[in-house]
Amino acid sequence: MLASCREQPAPPQVDHPPDPSAPNVNIPVEESELLSDAVPRPEQPGDWFRDITPETGISFRHHSGREAQHFTMIETFGSGVAVFDYDQDGDLDIYCAGGGTISAELTILGIPGRLYQNQGDWKFLDVTPESGLETNIDYSHGVAVGDVNSDYYPDLFISCFGQSRLFLNQTNGTFREITNESGLNLNGWQMSAAFADFNRDGQADLYVTGYLQWKPDRKELCLDPNSGLRDVCMPSNFADAPDHLFFGHGDGTFTDVSKQAGLRTDGKGLGVVVADFDRNHILDIYVANDVVRNHLYLGQQDGTWRDAAVASGVIGNEFGAPEGSMGVHAGDIDRDGWLDLVVTNYEFEENDLYHNEGDGLFTHMTVPLGLAGPCKPFVGFGTLLSDLDMDGWDDLVVVNGHVTYRNRKYDYQQPAFVYRNLEGKRFQNVTSAAGSWFSVPHAGRGIAVGDLNNDGAPELIVTEQDGPVSILQNLNSPENWIGIQLTGDAACSDLTGTTATIDGVTPEISRTVISGGSYLSHSDQRLLFSLKALDADQVDLTVTWPDQTRERFSPLGTKQYHQLEKGTGEQIIENSPAGKDPS
Repeated sequence: MLASCREQPAPPQVDHPPDPSAPNVNIPVEESELLSDAVPRPEQPGDWFRDITPETGISFRHHSGREAQHFTMIETFGSGVAVFDYDQDGDLDIYCAGGGTISAELTILGIPGRLYQNQGDWKFLDVTPESGLETNIDYSHGVAVGDVNSDYYPDLFISCFGQSRLFLNQTNGTFREITNESGLNLNGWQMSAAFADFNRDGQADLYVTGYLQWKPDRKELCLDPNSGLRDVCMPSNFADAPDHLFFGHGDGTFTDVSKQAGLRTDGKGLGVVVADFDRNHILDIYVANDVVRNHLYLGQQDGTWRDAAVASGVIGNEFGAPEGSMGVHAGDIDRDGWLDLVVTNYEFEENDLYHNEGDGLFTHMTVPLGLAGPCKPFVGFGTLLSDLDMDGWDDLVVVNGHVTYRNRKYDYQQPAFVYRNLEGKRFQNVTSAAGSWFSVPHAGRGIAVGDLNNDGAPELIVTEQDGPVSILQNLNSPENWIGIQLTGDAACSDLTGTTATIDGVTPEISRTVISGGSYLSHSDQRLLFSLKALDADQVDLTVTWPDQTRERFSPLGTKQYHQLEKGTGEQIIENSPAGKDPS
């Protein structure tokens, strides 16, 4: 493996005993040292987004516990957000993981997250107290959404430091915790998670990333190399925590198959995305690891997964060196039918965009596609590939924010970036036109995308470290569009990997259901198509389900969402799905 030639910050030293005669290294970090005094610019015509959070009734703020001034690692990672329709009324709701507190005695406790029900007209109601989610919970980070008992209602998995939790949707607006009976015995430090049908039995399985083997310790002391003051320790000082793969049985119970599946025991997992990258009809898993090699688990016909990150070219940077990877997302940036990858990294490391060449091979395209430079000084977290301007091409969003407190070279709060996809040939930095929210820095962490008002233009929902969740209304007006809500059947309840294609269009317009992605977050899994190039008020659409059966649904009216149920379309009998031959 080639070493990176890039400038790297000197890591703090761990377990450095203080010299009694030396100046006090435990000088507190004041809030004013971390927060920017920048003022958002006025809204302008042509802005892509508008921050409407104050109008929504959503008052959530993440809490890390950093006010205890223990400089623990756990207080730096923030929490995620889920955008999903928990009550199945057709409108997307929002759940925010709460984080936690750290006492003077180094006791770490969790804070319940908040569930906000979409009331329509940009209004949300905090229904946490009556939902069953306002319960004792450990320090929470990530959120995953899936149907664990095949009742067509989405359930919630919340990853934690301590015991991660599973909440079953009772279909009446409430949730019931079923962690103990589920078999999800996860006591440690878990970060991101994703539900998907990995073993192709039609039921939702669960992948969970483990981060570090860490526990609070008063003797843990790391010093900033420049100021000599106490700061947060680096992950390289601690042992890796293993990831876990659980197969679901369709009744809310799971079996840990991590060892049998072939998962590695190394890796400091922060982000995960699930999709069929090599198009062999078996779901694959990409894991973004912190300061160690990333994993690309390609699904095999024998029911195992093989880590092909090295051979595929997605282990780290363009030189093959590991990076401080955190966020990850998948999307088809050039509409060639193969899902590409984007990974966010630590400061002084470019974010990675890997173009999928087919058969599990990728090319590092950060520089050729115009993404090198702007994000390099910053610490990248949540990221998305989504068609934000509804021109038919997936754009890129990256949110940034630092994790150490004493850094004097770059601020704690950092700018987010929006890049417009120029028809798969290059990305253009359009942050200056993205909106007032993007004109000031944030301590960005999680980000999710979802069409909150069902108008065909997806919104962004962003979480901040010790800050609010922001609801960014999409101001773009799509000329023509169609949205698809897919529903499986009893034998196929999890739809990760399902592909829908607009018939008769060149280049092909396809969307694929992925799971996980971004950072600690869950996005709307409905499929949203721009039909800007089509002058039509109806389209035909072909769906390829996870079991590779194909159905045509027609005619479908544009400028609206349709719910398409497996088994209700016109069945198509062909040798292979449309698109490139994966062989």
